[in-house]
Amino acid sequence: MNIRTAYVSFLLLCGLFSFSNAQTDSSSALVAIDHYTLRIAVDEEHRLLQGEALVKLRLLRDSVSHVRFELDSSATLLSVRDSSNKKIGPVEESPGPGRSQKEVSLLIPDTCKQGDALFIKLAYERKFDTLSALPSFIGDREVALLPGMHDRWWPVLAPQSAPLEDQSAPVVLEATLSSEFGVVSNLEPDSSYASGEKTTWSFAQNTPANLASCFVFCASKDFSQKVIEGADSASRISLYYDPARFSAGLAADVTRQLRDAFTFFSSKTKKKLAGLRMVMIGTDDGKASWYKQQGIIVGRNSLSFADEDTTVSLSSETSRWVYELADNFNIDFPDSLPWLRAGWSKYLAAKFFLAGATGNPEMQRRIRLELLSRTLNFYPSQALGHGLISAKDEKAVFNKGAYFFLMLEYVMGENAFNAVVDSMVRSSAHAPVSLQSFQQLCEWAYGSPLDWFFAQWLNQTGFPELVLSTEIAQTNRGNYSVKATISERGDFFTIPVDIVYSNNVRSITRRVLVSRQDQKFEFSLPFLPVRGELDPNYFLLRWVPRLRLLAHARTSVSFRVFDRDLVNSEREASLLLQLDPNNLTGWNNLALFSLGKLSVLKGDLGKAEEYFRRASAVEASDPTELYSVLSLVRLGNVFEMEGKRDQAMDLYKLCVTLARRKPALYGIALFEAQKFLSKKFESSDDFWCGEY
Repeated sequence: MNIRTAYVSFLLLCGLFSFSNAQTDSSSALVAIDHYTLRIAVDEEHRLLQGEALVKLRLLRDSVSHVRFELDSSATLLSVRDSSNKKIGPVEESPGPGRSQKEVSLLIPDTCKQGDALFIKLAYERKFDTLSALPSFIGDREVALLPGMHDRWWPVLAPQSAPLEDQSAPVVLEATLSSEFGVVSNLEPDSSYASGEKTTWSFAQNTPANLASCFVFCASKDFSQKVIEGADSASRISLYYDPARFSAGLAADVTRQLRDAFTFFSSKTKKKLAGLRMVMIGTDDGKASWYKQQGIIVGRNSLSFADEDTTVSLSSETSRWVYELADNFNIDFPDSLPWLRAGWSKYLAAKFFLAGATGNPEMQRRIRLELLSRTLNFYPSQALGHGLISAKDEKAVFNKGAYFFLMLEYVMGENAFNAVVDSMVRSSAHAPVSLQSFQQLCEWAYGSPLDWFFAQWLNQTGFPELVLSTEIAQTNRGNYSVKATISERGDFFTIPVDIVYSNNVRSITRRVLVSRQDQKFEFSLPFLPVRGELDPNYFLLRWVPRLRLLAHARTSVSFRVFDRDLVNSEREASLLLQLDPNNLTGWNNLALFSLGKLSVLKGDLGKAEEYFRRASAVEASDPTELYSVLSLVRLGNVFEMEGKRDQAMDLYKLCVTLARRKPALYGIALFEAQKFLSKKFESSDDFWCGEY
């Protein structure tokens, strides 16, 4: 075995690697993977993963001078050996492009030629220093090892050899843990055997599988399981949870909701899944993401799940599992349009909750208004049609994508839109559904062009704002003539809109098409209306006067988090306080919270104290209630910066008491308070620029 073999082995088998030349396409691949075996031993006491990867490679080129890859800085390479167990080297390490990576490079001599097989065995270990901040972790009582682009725990071939999405091979995983653990994976174990106090589970994927997303491995010493059959009896929903962190009552509610959502999504998309496993593990610190793969979803426990709280299952914002399930029923859209895929998942989740509120118009309005409130802001964002999304505007763009589908359904009618969904599902079985083909399907079902709809919602970044004025006169026949004027402010959109006129007994809805900045309409009504409303059910993505105030506060957060633009952040927060000096909305606490963080960044701790005190004391309403309690934690952080640890501890304890009254609402504040009760606060600009 030569150095070339050694290097490619190391490259391929470091589970924590992110290789450097990601732009290389498969036509320039240097090596191919013929087979891949990964053996790992988990030491939960020391939070250590020890791995040995055995890979059979095939050389695709004659001339390869060297190979480079990135290794997670917390991982240690122990040895690179050949099939005879002889050690190979040398390996050169240097700082990588990111703070958490180091680059490893190995010179490969030209002794190996195209078509040669390379057998490599790589030993490495990875120390996990936390179980809350990483997608993957090892804890005393639970383990989650999840595929991830930035935190891999198993070796991945460099993109200069093959792009990660193109790498596939027959795969074997052998995982050894304490026999106390129960295990859940995306693959069913082929076998398991016990040796002393340890058990080894073996998982085999005999057909080529993508290495970047092959292994999902979770284990807990306290797993309980809820199982429920789907409506069609062929689908089986299983929820794995720790009863100490996820109440049995809530687990039963969640499992039933998953079954109902599973049935709804199947009916809506005509897609069938054999079953679903959901694993709740780890601790949600407000930043950790969920992971999903066909048939399995791994979620984070919230501190609110330990007590049964029915409010966590009422909306897609708190019932995260419903949204994650919806993504398993996605249509195959192009990767270049992530908003289309994410928007579709959010649309499905919203439709599930809207269907659950059938017969309750007020609840349906609240569901749509909640989605509106998470979408509208003044922060500069890109148009949907621009393709790839940056982290700066991801949430707002994805929510806008959901409303894009909801409005299309509103414009076309539900039956016509459902016919398009059926066509998309059939088409996506053969190739991704492009935006152009999607529009063509919509136009076919609608019966006329929809350029006006797609062009404005894909290419404009703003939102319409509509104002209704009405003149009423009684006619000679006893009816009432209604002259309505609809004016659009700001960005202009051509939009259909419902006008609802009502009295205390009845109401009449008239749908009109607004195609000019100021447009007049005339109706005849059989009763004298006492009230006229534009789009009272929030079918349209539009500015609602009250939500303009919330948008100022949220835009302040965006400027601070993404741009570190303190000037514009302060301006937006101050605007809310000026426009709502008496806090009629109940949203001033978010503006005050933002100003408190900005004051710390500017070095004015006295002003920061004032803002956080005010934020914790003002009346708050959904969706900003969290910040009243969280302000107590941040006030405690300021006290610690001033050397007042005892006073800070009192505030943290108070926050824990308050947060436990509504854990589903105050989960992030509860997590933060408990964290600083156990360790001292350390200040940094990164911390104060953060969202929370």
